[in-house]
Amino acid sequence: MSRFRLYPTNAQAGIMLGHCAHARYVWNPAVEQHAHWYRGRGAAPGFAEQCRQLTEARRDNEWLGAGNADVQQQALKDFATAKNARFRSGFGEPTWRTRSSCMRAFVSSAPTASRS
Repeated sequence: MSRFRLYPTNAQAGIMLGHCAHARYVWNPAVEQHAHWYRGRGAAPGFAEQCRQLTEARRDNEWLGAGNADVQQQALKDFATAKNARFRSGFGEPTWRTRSSCMRAFVSSAPTASRS
């Protein structure tokens, strides 16, 4: 696998942070839905049902609808993968995502020296 270091412009970094905000906005309700599930209650919504809910939310929420649907659905897919792997991975249940987790990715990738 190849690895590349990104040096986004301020405008590009703003767009990427917007994608992070949308993904976090989708991830956290998925965590909340599964946190309220308990034995004897109906099954928590799966990936397909959450995608249907996302479509409704995008229709009702202009801010969310302006974001990239692929990024938002990938967040749901990542949540489903984390939820299914919780026993194998040893990390337990997926947890909340905060704004600072996205910010760290951009702050740590900022160039320290000028590029030629």
